[in-house]
Amino acid sequence: MAIEPRAARRALVETPGPPRPLPDGEVLPPEDYRRLVGVLEAVDRAPDLEAFAEALVRALQTWFGYSTVVVLHGRTLAEALRGGAGVKTGYSEAFLAEYATQWIAADPFLTPRAFALLDERGVVTLRDLLAPEHQAYVDGFLRPHGINDKLGAVIDGGAAGVLYVGAVVRGAATVPVRDVAVLRVLRRHLAPLAAEQLGRPRVREWRLTPREREVAELAVRGLTNPQIGRRLFIGADTVKKHLSRVYAETGTATRTQLAVLFRSMP
Repeated sequence: MAIEPRAARRALVETPGPPRPLPDGEVLPPEDYRRLVGVLEAVDRAPDLEAFAEALVRALQTWFGYSTVVVLHGRTLAEALRGGAGVKTGYSEAFLAEYATQWIAADPFLTPRAFALLDERGVVTLRDLLAPEHQAYVDGFLRPHGINDKLGAVIDGGAAGVLYVGAVVRGAATVPVRDVAVLRVLRRHLAPLAAEQLGRPRVREWRLTPREREVAELAVRGLTNPQIGRRLFIGADTVKKHLSRVYAETGTATRTQLAVLFRSMP
């Protein structure tokens, strides 16, 4: 009985056709996909959460032209927005001081409605949130600073927490619809990277506030008190007080001891 030879594995030899055209009604033109990829390439190899946040800020400045960006983190969206731990750029100290002392209670992005819409849509703009009770905030605070519209985006890191991204679009009456569309796609691709970064061991094991954690992490990276203050828009004396609290909680007395402790963390 003759034995049939083993069938050869099939090779793909078809000649490929032209690229598939974008479907009718496609929201994002090809150049916006390049923006999306550009941001992902900028952040995907960040060694830690702080470097990730800084790279994301720079990428949004580069690919979207935003001069004012914040990337905040926390266990929940409310903690991220209200705790302020993260990276901020483009805001003056005077602006932040005025906001903290006069306007924070009126911020539409700190309302339950904003949290609900961010959870539902992923990306929202100031225009999405405006109600009559917010007009004083817009006319008395934002517009004198040249701000007509803002956007916020939440990146869900699952059990590890969330990242909040906020940006101001200066010189435009409204946030471009294309920006919102790109960011809605981008946040889904950033989610697994955010979950990985948020899940890395940090000083969360100690009973520190988000701001104390942030000061500690910057001190370990070698920044001086004035440098930390400029990065976080707080005074050097405030940095010193935060560090004293960090030393007391962690059982250290110097930056060197704190750095050794950080390096010993699993």
